[in-house]
Amino acid sequence: MHKILVVDDHRIFTDGISFLLGHTTDLRVTGALHHGREVMPFLSAHPVDVLLLDIDMPDVSGFEIAKSVKQQYPQIKILALSMIDDIISLEKMYRAGADGYCVKSSGREEVFRAIRTVLNGGRFWPPAFLRLLSGQTEKMSEYLLTPRETEIIKMICEGVTSAKMAQKLHLSIRTVETHRKNIYRKLDVHSNVELANYARKRLNIQT
Repeated sequence: MHKILVVDDHRIFTDGISFLLGHTTDLRVTGALHHGREVMPFLSAHPVDVLLLDIDMPDVSGFEIAKSVKQQYPQIKILALSMIDDIISLEKMYRAGADGYCVKSSGREEVFRAIRTVLNGGRFWPPAFLRLLSGQTEKMSEYLLTPRETEIIKMICEGVTSAKMAQKLHLSIRTVETHRKNIYRKLDVHSNVELANYARKRLNIQT
């Protein structure tokens, strides 16, 4: 039976993942922590095979936790489980020594597969991210952008207003604005003009 420690500041998530893993025959949650500072003391007293780690913790970041754990307990496998899926977070977790990365929106079987993959000595990372690391693609947006964000970029470049986008995509204006902010952050642009230039040069979107 493989022992798993879940670290996440949302109790509803730790309770949920503990319940799901409790129905497997080979995986068992032996601890659920809600603060990063609790991790190292717990590991000093309890053997663990896999650490399921959230990135956005209130006291100590998941990146710092992963780095500390790998330095002191290199045998422990670390699988990041987070709502955050941008390239910067992926790379920081990779550099910190994590063995895999899975977004929380993934299905149950995907999470189980990720856990078993790292337990067996494998790595579990998005293929597009691995291609970026190996230099096989220059299109960072291949991983950065979701299909919805790409669709919104095209509309922005066409001069479509947020209100019109919301109507066409059946979204709230607030959701459209959130997508817009995420696009700006991911691509490091600060205006529609910069976005249009990026879209034309890097995404092959003609404006």
